[in-house]
Formats: sequence, structure tokens, C-alpha cells
Amino acid sequence: MKRSLLMFLLSLLCCSAVWADEWEDIKQLEAEMLKYFSTKERSTFISVTNKLKEACKESGDEKLYYEAWGNLGIYEATWQNYAPALAIAQEMMDEARKTSSTYGEYAALHAEATILLQKQDYDAAEEAFLKAVDFHHRHFPNESAGEDLQELMKIANHRKDAQAGAQYAQQILREPNVAPIHKGRALYRLSQMAFKRNNLEEFNRIYEEMMALKEAEGISPLKPIVEVNYCIMNCDFSQALSLAEELDPVDCAERKAVIYHRMGDDTNAFKYMQLYKQISDSITLVSHGNVVASCFVQMNNDRLQLEQQLLERKNNRLQNRLYASITLLLFLIMSFSLIRGRKRARKLKQSNMQLVYERKDAERALTDLNELSFFESKTELPLTTFFNPNEVCNHLSDYTQAHCYKGVTMLYQTDLPDDFEIKTNFDALKQLLSHLLNYSARFTRNGTVKLSCMDAGENVRFTVTDTSAGLGSEKKNHLVGMFSERNNKIRYVGMNFNICQSITRLLHGRIWHDTDYTDGTRFCFELPKEPKIA
Repeated sequence: MKRSLLMFLLSLLCCSAVWADEWEDIKQLEAEMLKYFSTKERSTFISVTNKLKEACKESGDEKLYYEAWGNLGIYEATWQNYAPALAIAQEMMDEARKTSSTYGEYAALHAEATILLQKQDYDAAEEAFLKAVDFHHRHFPNESAGEDLQELMKIANHRKDAQAGAQYAQQILREPNVAPIHKGRALYRLSQMAFKRNNLEEFNRIYEEMMALKEAEGISPLKPIVEVNYCIMNCDFSQALSLAEELDPVDCAERKAVIYHRMGDDTNAFKYMQLYKQISDSITLVSHGNVVASCFVQMNNDRLQLEQQLLERKNNRLQNRLYASITLLLFLIMSFSLIRGRKRARKLKQSNMQLVYERKDAERALTDLNELSFFESKTELPLTTFFNPNEVCNHLSDYTQAHCYKGVTMLYQTDLPDDFEIKTNFDALKQLLSHLLNYSARFTRNGTVKLSCMDAGENVRFTVTDTSAGLGSEKKNHLVGMFSERNNKIRYVGMNFNICQSITRLLHGRIWHDTDYTDGTRFCFELPKEPKIA
């Protein structure tokens, strides 16, 4: 009897281990698929995704099978191969109907809609997403269609159809078992609507819901502009002006115009409204680039969550094995497992911290991708603002000093008189200097970061010099790309020199890396004192 029980427990333990290994193999393939989705390694992505499809087919995981298949089509669309992408979605639909796979039909509808959105065919994309939502409601009544409704909300926002955007947001909140991230985005959209209507009661109610969601789910749906709006609505104008400085130039100017108007300072309100219009008129939305960047970040976030899930699953599996082993080997196995468990816990803690850093990197990467898309899409910027270089350089020097490592000194040196002015685009120049200063501050652990400004004939020369270790082979790669790969993981590394080159081009100047400087790193750029516009 005892021997039979022992054999049964051993058999159960072995079966659970085999099942767990199969599950982890599938999830590892899924993580690899999501990793390569945001790269140009097409053959590797297709190979990994097909392996995942086969593994899902063998294990009977219908949902992941069709999700992986749909990603093949969406991947093609991100590189603007729309015809083969739509063919993949149609192939999915044909097989789903042939095998009577309800989820397969939904996955095909969702993939087709996503591809059409990347194609910027907004009418067709809206129709496809509405079909996906209707199909989802009819066949999966207890599951949320928030993902599709969120995309419909984006389309409405692109069309500047506030009423439709609000309707989709309200529908998301009524969905069963809605995901916290979808709920947070819907509340954000509704808060914007309440702000525009100046409805204090409604805005504060939505704001409290967002704060409750943040506390309950551990996520942060609050965007900086929501905090600014909250201060404006509740008449805390000094705090609103302070928080507005953290917004992008367009939102900053627009919000400051609103703040000064409500304060009764119409002179400043008119000034910032003119600035807002000036910046807005210079913006051309690069829809495909923004959709693709959003898709890449979403995929990367999914990968990070999946890797965290794998780590937690692995940790739970070890604990379950520990409990089964106690029954078989008592004190010896318990002692061994406790020691091993502590090591695993430390490793898990370190891995979790790394995942947090990578998630923050992914969020910062989206901002820089959008900025690069914006500047590369421009052929010109309005170069109509006269300003004093010493004033802006002093301000940026003070700001950078607060973000330098302890012991690093930020200096500003100039030979320009205090009343000297140049004519250019103020916001673009500020962005350019901020990129270079932030880069130097990040890599300089001791010594100095120096910003210089000098007269160079018809031009003004700006230089950013630091005492970092200089540009080794790895850092030189950072000049042309924002991502690097280390230990088989894609990491965000920061400044993309292409952004700086694009800005300098639009300002009629030139930029270069001074290779003669050997005590660290030095970037230089020159701008005309007054550009000659054809």
C-alpha cells in the first residue's frame, strides 16, 4: 500500500513537471516572438512564430495559435507590406471557418482591422474593428472587447471626433472584466472631455476613479496633462503653471494660454495661444510611424509582462515541487529546497527590478520614436523667433546640473554679449541642446559637463563637452540608434544622433562629433545668426 502510494506520488510529480516544461517552452517561444516583432530580423521572427504556432497546435492552445498567426500579418504591415499582410488575415479566416474555430474568426477580424489601421485606411479600419467588437460580444459575452474599442477610440481621436471618442470610452467602461490598462485609457479620454466642457464635478469624479485605479491595480493611468488639468479646474494656477513645464511644447503652450486666461491675464494668454498656433501649424502627423511605434511598445510591454509571468510561474512550480518532495524525502529535501529557494528569490527580485527598468525604457523609447518621426517628416520649420542664446543656455545649464551625478559640475561659457540675439526656431534649438546635455550628463560620472557658445562669423557655434570615458565602440553605435542588444535583450540607450541631425538640418546648420577631443566627448553644431530662407 505504501509502495503504491509512493509510486503514485512520483508519477504525479513527473507528469506535472512534464506539463510545466511544455507550458514554459510555449511561453518562451511567445516571449521570443514578441522580442523580434520590433526588429528588422524578418526571417528570425517568422521562424520563431511558426515554431510557436506548431507548439500551440500540438498542445491545443487555440487562442495563442491564432494570436501568433495574426502577428505574422501585423508584422508585415509594420513594414508597409500591406498586400501580404491582408492575405495572411484572409488565410486565417478561411482556416478558422473550415475548422469551426470561433476564436480564430475573431482573431482574423482583429488582425485585419489592425493592418488596415497601419495602412491608414481609417474608414475601413473603423468598419473592421466594429465587426470585431460585434463578433466578440456575440460569441464571448463574458469577456471584454476593450482592446478593439481602444483602437476605435484612437481612430476617433485622429479624426478629432470628440463625441465618438467619448462614446467608445464609455463603452469600454461598460465592458465585462475590462483590463485595467483599457479602463485607464478610457478614463483619460473622458477626463479630457470633462475639462473641455469645464465640468468641475464630472472631472473630479473621473480623476478620483483614475487615482483609485492606480492604487488598486498598481498601474499609472495618469498622464502629466491630467494633473495640469486637475490644478486648472480646481484653481491652483501656480501649481498648474509649474506642472505645464513638463508637457510637450504644444500642450505646454496651449495649457498656459488656458491658465493665464482663467487668471485674468489676457496678455499672456494671447501670447501663449499665438505660440500654440505657431507650433501646431508646423506639425505634420506621421500616422504610420506613430501607429507602428505604439504597436512596438505594446508588443514590448506584453513581452515584459510575459517574462515576469514566466519567472513567477517558475517560482511557483519550484514551491509546488518542494511541497511534493517534503512528502517523499522529508528533512533532507526540505533543507536543500529552502537554500535553493532563497537564491531563487534573490534572483527573482533582481529580475523583477530589471523588468521594471526595461518597461520604463520602452515608454521612453516611444517618445523618442515619435520625435524622430516628427523631425524627419519635416522639410522646414518656422525660423522667425529672435532670442538671446545666453539666456536659454544658462537656463538649460541650471536644469542639467540637477540631473548630473554627484560630484559632476555643469559649466556654461560664452563670448557673446548679453544683448546678442539670433533668429531661429526656439523650441527646436531647445530640444537639440537638451538631447546633447542629457547625453553627456548620463555618461559623465565625474569631472565636468561644459556648454559653450561663441561667435563664429556668420554663425554661432554651440559645443557640449564632457569628461566621460569617451565614445567607445558601443557608445558610437548609440549615435545612430536608440536601441542596443545585450544578453539577448533589446535595451533602450537614449539619444539618437539622427534626431539631432534632423533638427540641425531644419535650422539650416550643421552638427558633428569632435574626434580631436580626447579627454571625453564633445559635440559641436553651428547655426546661422539669421537664416537665409529661399
